[in-house]
Amino acid sequence: MYKRLNDELPRDGWDALMIGSGPGSLSCAAALARAGQRVLVLEKHYEPGGFSHTFKRKSFEWDVGVHYIGAVHREWSVERKTFDYVSNEKLKWAFMDSPYDRAEVEGKFYDFIPNEKEQIELWVSNFPEEEEAIRKYWAMVRECASSSGKFFAEKVLPPLLSKTIGRFMTSTFRKYSDRTTYDVLRELTDNETLITVLCAQCGDYGLPPKDSSFAIHAMLVNHYRSGANYPIGGAAKIGETIIGTIEAHNGAVVLRSGVESLLIENKRAVGVRLESGEEIRAKRVISGIGARNTYTHLLPQETLNGFNPVNDLKTVPPSTGHMCLYVGLNKSDAELDLPKYNYWCYDPYTGDGTPGSRMPTVYISFPSAKDPSWSETHPNTSTIQCIGLCNFDEVEQWAGTRWKKRGDDYEALKEAFKEKMCETLFRLHPECKEHVAWAEVSSPLSTAHFSFYDQGEIYGLSHTPERFKLDWLRPRTPIKEFYLTGQDICSAGVVPALVSGLMTASAILKTNLIKDIMKGNAP
Repeated sequence: MYKRLNDELPRDGWDALMIGSGPGSLSCAAALARAGQRVLVLEKHYEPGGFSHTFKRKSFEWDVGVHYIGAVHREWSVERKTFDYVSNEKLKWAFMDSPYDRAEVEGKFYDFIPNEKEQIELWVSNFPEEEEAIRKYWAMVRECASSSGKFFAEKVLPPLLSKTIGRFMTSTFRKYSDRTTYDVLRELTDNETLITVLCAQCGDYGLPPKDSSFAIHAMLVNHYRSGANYPIGGAAKIGETIIGTIEAHNGAVVLRSGVESLLIENKRAVGVRLESGEEIRAKRVISGIGARNTYTHLLPQETLNGFNPVNDLKTVPPSTGHMCLYVGLNKSDAELDLPKYNYWCYDPYTGDGTPGSRMPTVYISFPSAKDPSWSETHPNTSTIQCIGLCNFDEVEQWAGTRWKKRGDDYEALKEAFKEKMCETLFRLHPECKEHVAWAEVSSPLSTAHFSFYDQGEIYGLSHTPERFKLDWLRPRTPIKEFYLTGQDICSAGVVPALVSGLMTASAILKTNLIKDIMKGNAP
């Protein structure tokens, strides 16, 4: 299915070169290929898909970053329409039912259900004295989320038009994005338990309420307000189906082909130099490996015509990393009665314990239970993931060591994490304890090794208010025919990355692709 860089693959004549094969790069490549452009995707890893790929151990398989997707069960939604477009309607979804998330806060459970009106009523029943605050909260979520379309659309406008009407398009969004989630919520309520419940899904963007922009929180909550879904066949189906579209339109995806630098002639991108020393040329180049990686690793500063994003990036740190326990069980989901919903466990709290600093102790996902095809492809087995957020400095002392050869102290750290995760998992589901056939722990070093993000970050740039003030996080760059795509120009997650690819393709093709897709006019 995927090509190797061999003598038969042309080294020039491409319309577009994509650096990286995450959802942003793949969706951009699919859109350009459908528009008749000859596209080549270059991936350093031996698996395509970025954080949407999966890995296997014996008879088990786990996703590494796709735990659920909102809105795609609604056939008319932007999310569903765009996925159908880039996958040629080959990607299918399973609805996760109700609840789709369950938060444990101070020993009590709070459910997230796929109906906004019923969700509000449920939370009001949990916090009857906070009804006014809860209703105001949802109104603010809707207003902020609805304003995000204009905010991101402005990023695709030609520079002159952006300067003329840009601030009018972004003013409502910035009213929220410039403030932290905690600041916004504290104006509504002083009930810290309610704030923790409202922010229980904050691990989905990797920041506690005191640090996160309310904009990312509102967009996340709005994304799941009608429920959640999982790709049938597993997360790898996302990349597999989009690559199928690329290849059906004469494009190619090449693995084990890391890019060393951008080729620039007369202030114009003309191709890339690979780590092997080979050069591949094209009319334009699109980087989907993140803003920090792009501007610190691919481009010498003298090529940027006085633009210095590295200084700006010092104000926005990389997002958090994570540690994950991958569990394989020798019984089926049905036999063990495992749920489709995810857990967010906040007891005990981590961090310093002060209001707004709380982070999830454990996130538990049951990928095999969410996938209706699992029992056919992996009979009599099931899988679980237990995740905790982990900053790079907690594992930095082993950064210079080799994968699987990091020493006894590192293995002891992972073993301690495994014990902590298992304690929570078996408290919630004791029936799993006697059926563990595989257990393996990854850390931010594992993420750095396979994803090539220096600090093992999983959400690109951290979603602070400062991040949304970086106006240059947009498809066009100061270098002619060089573009950015991926979650950094949009926001965290598979859907924002997917949309970013269409934003970049829109800038290149000089059309509003998302509007065309919704109207059925896209190529």
